[in-house]
Amino acid sequence: MANPTMPPMPPMLGYVVQGSLNSPAVPFVRISQGLHAITTISPSNPADGSYWFVILDANNPVNKVKEFIVPGSSGNTAVPSGLDTYMSNPAYLFAVVTQSLSNAYVPQGDLYDYLVAHGAGRELQRLEALNTHSGCGTISRASYVLSGVGGPPNTVGTSYEAASSNYPAQLVMSLMPLPSGKPPYSLCNSYTFWTR
Repeated sequence: MANPTMPPMPPMLGYVVQGSLNSPAVPFVRISQGLHAITTISPSNPADGSYWFVILDANNPVNKVKEFIVPGSSGNTAVPSGLDTYMSNPAYLFAVVTQSLSNAYVPQGDLYDYLVAHGAGRELQRLEALNTHSGCGTISRASYVLSGVGGPPNTVGTSYEAASSNYPAQLVMSLMPLPSGKPPYSLCNSYTFWTR
């Protein structure tokens, strides 16, 4: 029974972020506004063995504002130039998604610290532990997803992560507007779907 003192939740958007584990799969963000109103966003120039940093407009999440595609073999230690302009701004939603990434190239150094400052935690730590403690070739691929609302590093924000060495990492969530039903959107740990 609905609480008469609480207004109903405004309609949310379905939100899925999926990495890839093996080629030729490509990572994507999928946003649904109804059963047949689905937008899929993927890298403009997908590359195996890479990180895809995608920035979405928090006022209109189907709008890809910017993306950075960084090779894991040469870019797993540094924060991409220009990325912080977007990830530190609450006007944007972000997703960090891997594509067929070798477990040898999980984040290290400054990139690891930066992801932690934006909400990475146990899921990324698990991949790091597998990288450190597994024998060579035991774990060949890692799939990782981190998504959240932009904001200054190390502030209380909303971000979620998923990781796997067995299948493509996947976040299944919702995008929630303000109580008025108007944007900007933020992430919500619930499922939005339509059956008819």
